[in-house]
Amino acid sequence: MPESTDAPKSLGSVFAWMRRRLEGNFDLESTGRLIMFSVVVGIVAGLGAAAFFWCLEHMQQWALGEVLGYEQPGAGTERTSLAYHLPSNTWAVVLIPTIGGLLSGILIYTYAPEAEGHGTDAMVRTFHRLKGVIRPRVPLIKSVASILTLGTGGSAGREGPIAQIAAGFGSFLASRLKLSDFERRQLVLAGAAGGIGAIFRAPLGGALFVGEVLYSTSATEFSSLVPSVISSVVAYTVFAAIFGPGFAFTTPEPLTFHGPKELPFYLVFGMICAIVGFIYVKFFYKSRDLFFHRLPMPNHFKPAIGGLMLGVMAIWLPQVMAGGYGWIQLAIDGDLGALPIQLMAVLVFAKIAATSFTISSGGSGGVFAPSLFIGAMLGGAYGQYCHQMFPSYVPQPTAFVLVGMGGFFAGVAKVPLTALLMVSEMSGSYELIVPLMLVSVLTVTMLSSKVTLYEEQVPSLIDSPAHLGDFVVDVLARIRVDEVFDRRRKLELVPENMPLSKVLSLVARSHHLYFPVVDDDELLTGIFSLRDVRAAFEGHGAKNLIVAADLATFPVLTVNPDDDLHKALRRFTVKNIDEIPVVDPEEPRRVIGLLRRRDVIAAYDRHFSLNSDQAKPAE
Repeated sequence: MPESTDAPKSLGSVFAWMRRRLEGNFDLESTGRLIMFSVVVGIVAGLGAAAFFWCLEHMQQWALGEVLGYEQPGAGTERTSLAYHLPSNTWAVVLIPTIGGLLSGILIYTYAPEAEGHGTDAMVRTFHRLKGVIRPRVPLIKSVASILTLGTGGSAGREGPIAQIAAGFGSFLASRLKLSDFERRQLVLAGAAGGIGAIFRAPLGGALFVGEVLYSTSATEFSSLVPSVISSVVAYTVFAAIFGPGFAFTTPEPLTFHGPKELPFYLVFGMICAIVGFIYVKFFYKSRDLFFHRLPMPNHFKPAIGGLMLGVMAIWLPQVMAGGYGWIQLAIDGDLGALPIQLMAVLVFAKIAATSFTISSGGSGGVFAPSLFIGAMLGGAYGQYCHQMFPSYVPQPTAFVLVGMGGFFAGVAKVPLTALLMVSEMSGSYELIVPLMLVSVLTVTMLSSKVTLYEEQVPSLIDSPAHLGDFVVDVLARIRVDEVFDRRRKLELVPENMPLSKVLSLVARSHHLYFPVVDDDELLTGIFSLRDVRAAFEGHGAKNLIVAADLATFPVLTVNPDDDLHKALRRFTVKNIDEIPVVDPEEPRRVIGLLRRRDVIAAYDRHFSLNSDQAKPAE
């Protein structure tokens, strides 16, 4: 192989030479940028999660603690004591959620109607149908509305709001930097992963969740894994630096799987989770479609009705208010004094109703935490009952609480991998992976793909508008530039010191739209188009001083004959150009031709037509 003549001659050329070598061996054009931007998104997601968490905690301390007199149990490594007490001001239990719903509804439906409901579904819709575009005002409106809803006792989780908030920044960053639709979608998912991974202290679970939740079957958005992992790790690190490391939940003793003797109990439990999950999803959406949507009033006031209904229920069952993390912790602790079996069984269905009242009415919040609560109470009641009936076969009834959290959410959200990993991360307990796998897969299998909390999920990648062009990419990736561009087509190389008058004469005689600018050695230094020539006439008095180098732009996006047409099409799209220089792979600044966008389209058309003709059955 001959030695490249593209040797560095100065400091500037050294950097240019290094950049060309890196671009030749690594896909820095897309992957490199995504990695760098994912770090930025992760930092903002971590800070956003911390700010949201701080504001929510203070709002709940005031509205629930001081006004209602309701001290919720602590959860995880953050709890300072086991002291708690139920609301002492009955009138406030009804009034405060109603006011919170009213303020949230007015704010959302006045300024950003797309912020209503659970934010994760909005993130899924943004990825599939909106090219990753989120209006800049949505994260702010979603933040305030969610703090009002959750802070006043609304039965919802904080993962939906933080997912939409952090995803909104990813969309904003991509739009400001004029990134492609693909990159914008990836940064939206990276933002959501960072927010969820940080606020639940589960970075791996957050990264997997955003790729898995997009689809209602076993499909997963694997292309999002790298940026999502990076963002989630960075966001978790930022959040932990502010609030300290720890776990969302703790176990009083190591919870383990005791072998085959427990499997029948987990098998039955998986079936119960599927049945209750079906009831949960159906009640959630039927209450919205058959009740709240039909109320003869503006949408602005419907969350207040939901808050009022929640408040009336909370007079007798205050445990259904807010996220309920402390009550989940008590179930894990096996505190039958605070949560007897009968109460846990009642709370399963009470929480289903409370969550439907809060979110289906248009309130702002997530469905992840309520799903964990329902699964935990279901597992707590079932595990304690089985322990009383068969103590030697079920020695650790609280293990069913953690398994219920993961298995139940896996079924209603269609995220089996996320559920088992996230519950393990949140609790720091990895010994229950086997029963978690069994119950999660069984629940997902028993529930139809149409029975899901996330309406915007699609069955598979082929059903997503985000992947409509993938078949085109598959075809183009198999065709090389050398097979398409016309080597016989005359090149119009323009010396960089050619004056504007001669440039105009050259352009007038040429049929080209783009003109490579070269130095004395005929090595590429820039490129200009007819549009650039026209722009030169917008100035006054300097036309005689303009040379070709002044018209040119640099750096120049190029391809070589061995590149595939998928790479070429991406480079056409980056700067919205119609022609791109083809360069010698041994001498990356030596132009050997021009590839036109229409050549790429024609090659795809020929390939598609040929395959269609071959696929036709013989007469």
